[in-house]
Amino acid sequence: MKYLLLISLTLACISCHPAREIGTYPAFDEEYPARYRSRIKARQAVLTGILIIKRAGNEWRGSLINDFGVKAFDFIVTGGRCRLFNAIAFLDKWYIRRTISADLALLCSGREREGRRWTRDANGQVAFKNERRDIEYTFQPIIP
Repeated sequence: MKYLLLISLTLACISCHPAREIGTYPAFDEEYPARYRSRIKARQAVLTGILIIKRAGNEWRGSLINDFGVKAFDFIVTGGRCRLFNAIAFLDKWYIRRTISADLALLCSGREREGRRWTRDANGQVAFKNERRDIEYTFQPIIP
């Protein structure tokens, strides 16, 4: 819990509140920082935790922390490209990093690609499906 608080405070202090561009990034809320209950389901594995994400200027920054308080990875999305940092050992494989990076880049840019589609319902829940790799992402907003 203290790590989550530390990461939240760090993300909040990193950047100033930029002007909001309506309709540019529809997948995630632009509240600072936005918190989502996340679930990433692959064929034989499920990763659940909390995603903390915020927009800083023209880039998105975020961290995924699992249910035990261990950071799964950090990421930065700039110009439609995503870079993963500090990935946990079982995610630190080039093919896993590349797939997660591509999926997060599409979500943060609000675009879709063949075989990769996302939806957002009225409650703010974001669902993303990578049909090629059979990976499902679900992000449910945490309302304080």
